[in-house]
Formats: sequence, C-alpha cells, structure tokens
Amino acid sequence: MTYTEDGPRHFFVGWDVGGWNCDRNRNSRDAIVVLDGSGIESGKPWRGNLRSTINGKADAEGFLSALLTLCKIPHDGETVSATIAIDAPLAFPAAFSRLITSGETLDRVGHKSAENQYLFRLTERRLASAEDLKPLSAIRDRIGSQATKAMHLKSRFKLRRKRTGVWTDGRCLTVIETYPSLCRARLDQDRATDLSPGKADIEDARICARIARDFDIRYEELEPPPPDAPADEGWIWAPNP
Repeated sequence: MTYTEDGPRHFFVGWDVGGWNCDRNRNSRDAIVVLDGSGIESGKPWRGNLRSTINGKADAEGFLSALLTLCKIPHDGETVSATIAIDAPLAFPAAFSRLITSGETLDRVGHKSAENQYLFRLTERRLASAEDLKPLSAIRDRIGSQATKAMHLKSRFKLRRKRTGVWTDGRCLTVIETYPSLCRARLDQDRATDLSPGKADIEDARICARIARDFDIRYEELEPPPPDAPADEGWIWAPNP
C-alpha cells in the first residue's frame, strides 16, 4: 500500500512499543505519534498501554480508528488508511523459529554473540558488524514482551507479508519495523538527554512516524533489505547509511 492523494486520507503513525503490562511501568509505555500526508503532526501524541485497545478490536480498520481516537484526530465515518512504523521486532530469527518448530539446528554456533543466528536476525547481524550499534535481540534481551506484542498485533489483524519487511491487510493498514537509535545515528541527530521517560517515548514515536512517511513518500532514502534477507525475518527500515 502506497500513499496517494486520490485515495482515502492516509496517516503515518509511529509506535514506540511498551510491554504487555507497561501500565505498571511509568518509565516505558506505548507511545503513538501521527503525521498527516504533509508530514505535519496530527492531533496529540498519546502514551499509555495499547493492550486493551488491541484486545478490543477485531480487525485492522477498528484498530486504526481507535488509534486516531486516542490521538484526538476526528475521523467519524471517514475511510482512512495508515502506514505504521513500529519500534519492536516483527519477527523472530529464522534459525530460532526452525529450532522451536521442527528441532532443526545450526551446524555451528560461533563464539561471538552478535553472530549467533538463534539470537539475531540478518538485519540485526548486519548492523552489529557494520555500525557502532548493539541491536537488541528479541530472544536474548529484555524486549520479549514488546516483540510479542507487536507480532501479536500483526497476526491478530491478519496482516500478511507483502514483501520482506512489509506487512499489510491489503485495505487500510501497512506495518514496518524501525529502530529510532539507528535512525538518529544515520541522520546525525542526537537524542535529548534531559527528557523525562514519558517524553523520551514520545520522541522515539516521532522518529518512527517519520520513517513511516519516508517509506511511502521517499522510499529511495531508506535502506532496503538485500536479496539474501530471509523474508520471514522482516527488516529494520532506516535511512540509507
């Protein structure tokens, strides 16, 4: 799904993902920022826990409508669509998935953690080897709650893979994955150091929303997955290095 002026009103949403029970954690919660087609922030940023919103909607259209309502964006009776960039893994490493579903093992596991294919997807291993970043692992690090929350949404609302790193319901919602720290590094932007936890979540969501818009409007400015990227692992979309 690509934004056009002739279609329904299209929004670009950034979602900084909190854990399933992030309402108990004041330092890290879901944060949502929405941009309109011109890249102007719409409504008001929202921060809280999306768990009940996800549980309460049966399809992508209902979920998108609920997001816009949370952000105080009027849309009653209007057909709308959105691209959402999510700051959480949308898939597990292919080797890990094969291990738990069929017992298939790797021939060799190396001594470097960042090269372990059970722990890191290709998109993460590339970042670890080429950039001064240490991407988090949905398996090893403490982001399993956020990762399963994002993956649950993808499956609950029947978002199907369109191509590597892109999922859509084919009607109103397209989702991709991004990584705010990586985006800032490639855009040569520093994150403010004096932000409260709540403001930090919102700032990350703003970066995500920008990437969602770039994906539809300035696709050539984002680094695409290489031909050998496993389709089932997804891809971290970020500006070209």
